[in-house]
Amino acid sequence: MLDDPWRSPNNFDFSNNDDSKVNWVGWYRLFIRGQSVQMTDTCVEAYSCGTTFPLWLSGGHPTVEDGVVTRDVCSVFESDCCISNSNPIRVKACPEGYYVYELVKPVFSSVAYCAAIFYPFGSAAGDAINPLADDGSSSVIQLSSPLLFFGRAYQQIYVNNNGHLTFNQPSSAFTPYSFPTNGNQDIIAGLWTNLDNSVRGFVSYQQYTSGNVLTRTTQDINTYFPNLNFSASWVFVATWNKVAYFNLANLEASFQVVLISGSNYSFILMNYGDIAVTGNPVQAGYGTINSTSYFVIPGSNSGTFISNLRNSSNVNVPGRWAFRVDSESQSNKDNVVEFRVRLSSFSDLTQSGNIEIILQQIKQELFKYGLPNSIKLKLRKLQKIKP
Repeated sequence: MLDDPWRSPNNFDFSNNDDSKVNWVGWYRLFIRGQSVQMTDTCVEAYSCGTTFPLWLSGGHPTVEDGVVTRDVCSVFESDCCISNSNPIRVKACPEGYYVYELVKPVFSSVAYCAAIFYPFGSAAGDAINPLADDGSSSVIQLSSPLLFFGRAYQQIYVNNNGHLTFNQPSSAFTPYSFPTNGNQDIIAGLWTNLDNSVRGFVSYQQYTSGNVLTRTTQDINTYFPNLNFSASWVFVATWNKVAYFNLANLEASFQVVLISGSNYSFILMNYGDIAVTGNPVQAGYGTINSTSYFVIPGSNSGTFISNLRNSSNVNVPGRWAFRVDSESQSNKDNVVEFRVRLSSFSDLTQSGNIEIILQQIKQELFKYGLPNSIKLKLRKLQKIKP
């Protein structure tokens, strides 16, 4: 196991970490603060990953079926994504959804292997960068493949600097509406709050129709939703990297929203890095027109607890939330599924207002097994009567 937070590609706090001085022996699984991650397999920014020459995996990650493969390792300097090759390493994909690496001593000094839960982002990955503007947005982005979002097919999207995505028009809204809003627009909120990229950080995006990102998302989705035999054909990655809070220049947030589609399925992954506690209103999740479907990540509507997002998950990967969000499936319309959930106190649940959150979490579990988004859940109290 290797757990070094400084290996993140969004770490530019230069401290000259040097993997050439490490006595590497055997195979390693990578973590960041207990969060399972993988070695970066696309170019990263120069001087990132806490070192002079960051190292990234060339050739992409293998599938489980590939077994053990050998991959080249590139070092980055200035604008050159592969100024030189380090010693190759061996990589294996494990059935549980993570990778292990046989790391070896690099050829040069002042180098370090990069690792991250985030998908590739930033100018080094070829992203478009949003204007540096408080409450700003991207221009309209035409999607190369339609995205099905709870029955509606969208051909365009906007990446808004205040932490959310909208489809029909840009949004400067910095105070989140509490889901369910019963509003007139669909919205995906990675972290909806008052952010200001004109002070620090950047917001970027890119869509993919081929390459390593599709391979990685395909494996991730099949791990989280194992009965769908899914194959990604389109991916859209939006990243908010170290973006400052409005009027709080010393506090920042890093997170990512990944839209994935293929074979009439659609998914959202939300990845969370370091997020500072804030007194601003916050919310993470999604909501549809008239709130026919919505979800609030537990704890994400409290600025006091928002930093815990990097440790929370619904797919057993700290810092990652996964949702199926495609159109309703009529073929499963008449299915009936029954299961029971035992709660320590029904009255405590109702008083805390968490019923809808619990029901939405149950729905997401059911979606993994192919049930339609149209299913309706109700919570009924059963009183145990002593004989």
